[in-house]
Amino acid sequence: MHDFKNTLDQVEDIIAIAIFLCLIIVALAKFEIDILETVFYLVLAAIISPFTKINRPAKRLLLVFGFIWGVLLGYFTK
Repeated sequence: MHDFKNTLDQVEDIIAIAIFLCLIIVALAKFEIDILETVFYLVLAAIISPFTKINRPAKRLLLVFGFIWGVLLGYFTK
């Protein structure tokens, strides 16, 4: 069971790095169009970054609230 949890943690870290890189690329693409949207994506990238010291449950909660906030602002519906 312990090995399975470690494997899942490693998979989560790899996915977090991939999403982090994608958010940085999107932020760079949106930089000239909308500065506030760029800042939004950079904040999400900072939250999901595996290099931050935020614990996993808090990180997940912040990302869910960030996603909901992005939907309400219309960032994910364009």
